[in-house]
Amino acid sequence: MPPQAANPFRDFVSKFQKFYYLVGVVLLQDMRTRYGGRSHLGYIFATMIPLLHMTVITGLYYLKTIVAPIGDNPGLFIATGIVPYILCLYPAREMPRTIFDNRQLLAIPVLQPIHLMVSRAILQLLSAIIALAIFLFGLYLIDIDLVPIDLLEAARAAGAAIFLGVGLGFFNTIMTAIFGIFFLVVFIFFVIGLYMLSGVYIPVTSMPENMREYVDYNPIFQLVEWMRAAYFTTYDMEPVNKTMVLGLALFGIAFGLIGERYIRGKILA
Repeated sequence: MPPQAANPFRDFVSKFQKFYYLVGVVLLQDMRTRYGGRSHLGYIFATMIPLLHMTVITGLYYLKTIVAPIGDNPGLFIATGIVPYILCLYPAREMPRTIFDNRQLLAIPVLQPIHLMVSRAILQLLSAIIALAIFLFGLYLIDIDLVPIDLLEAARAAGAAIFLGVGLGFFNTIMTAIFGIFFLVVFIFFVIGLYMLSGVYIPVTSMPENMREYVDYNPIFQLVEWMRAAYFTTYDMEPVNKTMVLGLALFGIAFGLIGERYIRGKILA
C-alpha cells in the first residue's frame, strides 16, 4: 500500500498536544520547586506578595491624601496607577528566574528553555489574576467604587499591562541567560525609575512641560493613562500610545522566541 500523505493539520495538533503536556509538567514542577512540595500555602504566599505590594502603597497614599488629584477618592486614584505597574512588573521580573530555578530540568532531552519560559509566564499570569481579584474585592469592602466608566477599556488596560509584562519577561529571560543575574538587577532598577516617572502619584498635567516630552516614551506611564482613561472622564490626559505598548510587548516575545532557539543547547544546557 502507498504511504499515506502527510497531514499538516494533524502534525500541528500532535506537536501542540506534546508542547501543552510538557508545559503542564514543567508548570507543576515549577510550583513544587518554588513554593514548597505539595502544600498550596507556598503558592498562596507568593500570590500575596504582589497583593501586599498593591495594598500597602494604596493604603499609605489613601491615609496621607485628603483630596485626590483626580476624581473624588484618593484610593481609586492611586489604585488605577499602581495596578498596571504591578501587573507588568511581576511577570517581567519573575520570568527570567525560571532558568535558574529549573536548570536541572534542561538535562531532560525532551525539555527545552521555551517550556520553562511559557510555564513561568502562565504561572505569573494566574498569580496576577488572583492578586488583582482579591485586591479589587478588598477595595469593594471598604466602599471604594471600583466600577469604571468603561469596563471594557479597563479590562484592555489590565490585559495590556500583563501582556507587556510577559513580553518583557521573555526578553529578560534571554538577556539574563546571556549576561547573568546582573542584567535582571539593572532592569529592576530601570523599571523603578520608569515607575517614579509614570504619573502614578502625580498626574502628568502637574509635571513640568519639558518632562512631559520624555514621559510619553515611558510604557508604564502609557499603561497608567490607559487605565485611568477608563475611570475618569474629567481627566485632561495625554493620548494613550497603545501601539507603543503592544508593539513593545510583541517585540519582547519575538526576541525571546528567537533568542531561545539561538541559545538552545549552548548557554542553558
